[in-house]
Amino acid sequence: MTHSSLARLVLCAGLLAFTTLALTVPAFTFFGAQATVETGSAPPPEGRPPTGALTRTQSRRWEITLSLDLPELRRRETVEEALIVPVSVLDTWWRVDPRSFRTRVSVDFVPVPPTQFTITVAPSRFGESRVEIPIPNVIEQRLTAELAWTVEVWSCALDEARASKIAWPAAWPDEVQRFRSASAGINSQDPLIQGALREISSRLPEQLAPLYAAKEIIRAGSRILRNADHSEGGMAGSKSRGVVVWGATQALSSHIGGEADVTCICLALLRAAGFPARPVIGLAHDRSRRNNASNADKLSLWGEVFLPECGWVPFDAAQIRGGISAQTPVTQQWNGFGTDRDFDERVPITHELDLYTPKASDIGRTASFAALCRLKTKLEQPGQGPTDILIQTSVVSRGRGDGGP
Repeated sequence: MTHSSLARLVLCAGLLAFTTLALTVPAFTFFGAQATVETGSAPPPEGRPPTGALTRTQSRRWEITLSLDLPELRRRETVEEALIVPVSVLDTWWRVDPRSFRTRVSVDFVPVPPTQFTITVAPSRFGESRVEIPIPNVIEQRLTAELAWTVEVWSCALDEARASKIAWPAAWPDEVQRFRSASAGINSQDPLIQGALREISSRLPEQLAPLYAAKEIIRAGSRILRNADHSEGGMAGSKSRGVVVWGATQALSSHIGGEADVTCICLALLRAAGFPARPVIGLAHDRSRRNNASNADKLSLWGEVFLPECGWVPFDAAQIRGGISAQTPVTQQWNGFGTDRDFDERVPITHELDLYTPKASDIGRTASFAALCRLKTKLEQPGQGPTDILIQTSVVSRGRGDGGP
């Protein structure tokens, strides 16, 4: 398969659009009563289950908690402000109980009465969802907040023998078109990505099923970086500012990156080849630690590629890099692609990959961040920006889900 044949797959078509979710949730302490919300009648397009050769299997429920720590806020005048946390409420491999959202806010470590504010769950600019937590009208005081919710996550199974018989589509659905274009950290138009795709394509047969083309691209993309073990220092205890990401372009230029950058490179190559492909930010559960251990689970990035007549197929580029050799047949099932009975132990949060450059005050930090929390508007504060918000993550298993569609 040549690059030109891949490039011809610049397609467009649509499926029936669904309504998005918007709701308001009264804020309450973690020991308060559950809120009543309106959830809407129809799921967003990305919420429909997989089809054909791709299926959901077992599911598990998790409770996610984000502890947010802002620096001292400085205001010249009264402004309406909120913390924004992107959370996909309904998706192919997970669904959030919208009634489970709850938060508590403290100013200088004194709890704010929950009756004084509400949290809102509304569509983001991409039609997914985001949670808004109002910030009390304070001046030169330290603000902390916690946001928790419950999510059900499915494991996945791909019948590759069946999927290998599926041809390239005449058109990709409208709902996935935005995941075929260049975006922050995933620049499919970058000359380095285009050159890498030409080199990969030159080694592939002219006619190759979408399933096998996607696997070959991910395998090759996962092995491009010579050093894929880069990590950033500067953590404040167990807290971070988000996922450290150089992005595909910078990682390829320097040949240095981390696991998140390996995923970004694979996503950029897939998009350059015409595939819809998207990141997932979430928590990779660590069985070796206690379920209730603070920050026991790693905030990480993995990928999904859209296959025709199937839907969004999850993949772990770092696992493929370390476990799939160049000699492993593409017709063989790969660990890290499509089928994973333990996939319900990856706890996803969002597809929203917004990168922020660290400030000069962030000594020793050179990469960007995929920030899970940011301010709705700009405040005058040290460093200015989302990278000043520290996050601590934890996740606790709540047992098996109902496994329904």
